[in-house]
Amino acid sequence: MTATSRPLERELGDRRPAVLWVAAGAALLLFALSTITQADSDLWGHLRFGLDVLHTRVLTAVDPYSFTQDRPWINHEWLSELQMAVAYTAAGSAGLALLKGALVFGTMLLVWSALAGVDLSARIVILGVVALSTAPVTRTLRPQLWSMLCLAGLCHALMTDHRSARRWLPLLFAFWANLHGGWIVGLGVLGIWGLADGWSDRTRRLEWVLVVGGSAAATGLTPYGWTLWRLLWDSVGLSRQITEWQPLWTATAPNWLPWAVTTIVSIGAISRTPRRRLHLAGVTVVLAYASLRVMRIWPLYVESAAILLAPTFRARWPVRGPLAAQSRADLAAAAGIVAVSVAAAAWLFSWSLRCIEVEGTWVPDPVATQALSGTLPGRLVVFFDWGEYALWHWGPQVRVSMDGRRETVYSDRRLDEHGAILAGSSAGIAALESWRAEYAWLPATSLRTKQWLATHGYRIEVETAKSFVAVRDDLPPLAVSEPRPVSARRCFPD
Repeated sequence: MTATSRPLERELGDRRPAVLWVAAGAALLLFALSTITQADSDLWGHLRFGLDVLHTRVLTAVDPYSFTQDRPWINHEWLSELQMAVAYTAAGSAGLALLKGALVFGTMLLVWSALAGVDLSARIVILGVVALSTAPVTRTLRPQLWSMLCLAGLCHALMTDHRSARRWLPLLFAFWANLHGGWIVGLGVLGIWGLADGWSDRTRRLEWVLVVGGSAAATGLTPYGWTLWRLLWDSVGLSRQITEWQPLWTATAPNWLPWAVTTIVSIGAISRTPRRRLHLAGVTVVLAYASLRVMRIWPLYVESAAILLAPTFRARWPVRGPLAAQSRADLAAAAGIVAVSVAAAAWLFSWSLRCIEVEGTWVPDPVATQALSGTLPGRLVVFFDWGEYALWHWGPQVRVSMDGRRETVYSDRRLDEHGAILAGSSAGIAALESWRAEYAWLPATSLRTKQWLATHGYRIEVETAKSFVAVRDDLPPLAVSEPRPVSARRCFPD
C-alpha cells in the first residue's frame, strides 16, 4: 500500500460509519413500519388459546368454547399462539405489535441479506415489491407470519454453498410444524430442490435423502404426532369456502399483479441462469401453480422467488462500489436522514404500540357486542367470523356454535350445517330447532333465519344494518344502549 493510499483509506474509513448510521436509521424506520398492526377475525382466538396454554401448560382435545365441537381439537398452531400469549402478558397490545414487527422485519431482513451484491437501487425495488406483495399477510399478526420467516430461512439455506447449513433443516421443520401448517409448503420446496440437486449430482443423493427424510420425520415431533399429517390432508384442500383459500383467478386484478410480475421475472431470470436452473424451475412452477389454485400461497411464492433468484439479480444489476460519504455536505445529509428516520420511527411507534386497530368489513357490530356483554351463561349461534371475538369476550360461560378454527374443531357436516343456518334452508332450521340455543347472533343478510327465530320462541332484540341478535323468550332482555361515535378508533381487544 502506498503512502498516498493510506490517507484515502483513513478518510473513507472515517466516513463509512455515516453510511452505517443511515442504514441503521432506515432499519429502525422499517421496523417501526412493521409494527403497524390490524386485527383480523382470528386474533382474539389465537391469543385466548395461547393464554390458556401458558396458564394451564396443557393442550386439550376437548374445546371448552364450543357447544357443537364434533371432532378432537388439534391446535397445530399452539407454539405461535404461545408466543403471542407471552408477548401480550409482558406488554399488552404493544407486545403483540412488537412481536409482529420482529417477524415481519426478520423476514424482510433475510430477503435483504440474500440480495447482497445487488445494486442498491435494484435491491430496494425488489425488497419493496416483496413488502407490498406480502402485505395481505404482514398487516396482521397471524401464525402465517412464522411460515413466512421459516420459508425465508429455508430458502437461504438452500442457496448457500455450505452443506452444514442444510443439516439444521430438520430442526427448523420440527419447530415449524408446531407453529403453522405452512411447513407443508416448505417441505415441498425442500423436496423439489433435493430431487433436482440429486439429479444433477449423484454424489449428493444420500445427503438429500437424509435431509429431506429427516425434515419430514421432524414434522412428527409435535404433541399430535402423525395425526398432524391427517389433519392437513383433511383440511388443506381446494374446496374451503374462505376467500384467501380460493383460486387466484377469482380475485380482483390487483391481487393478480404480484403473482404475474413474479412469474414473468422468474421466467426471465431462470432462462439466464445456467446454474441450478432445474432447481429454480421446479420450485417456481410448483409455487406458481399452487398460488394460482390457493391465493393464500402467493405471498410465500413472491418472497421465496426474491431469495432464490438473487444470484441472477446480482449478475444483472451488480453493485457498483462501496458507499461512502464523500464530503462534509454528504455527512450533513446523512445526519439529517438519520434524524428524520429516528423521528419518524418514534412517531410510528407512538401510534402502532398504543393500538392494534380493529377495522374492516368483517368487524362485529358494536351495538350487538355491547348488548351481548350482558348475556347469561349459555350457547350462542354465531357467524364464524365473529366466533373467536365472542369466545374471547364471553367464553367459556357463553359457548359458540362456530368460529374461525373450522376444520380443526368441526367436521364438514357441521360446517355445512352452519352454512345452511346462514342461508335459512331447511337443514339450518332443523339444526336451530334441535339446539334451542339461548342466543343467536347472525348477519343481517340471514333474513329467512331471522324470520324463523322471530316466530319460533325468540325475540329479535338487536337489529342493525350488519347483524341481529335473537334471545330465547324464556330469558331476560338484553341491555341495549346507543352505539359509540363512528369516528372512535377501535383497538384490540375491544
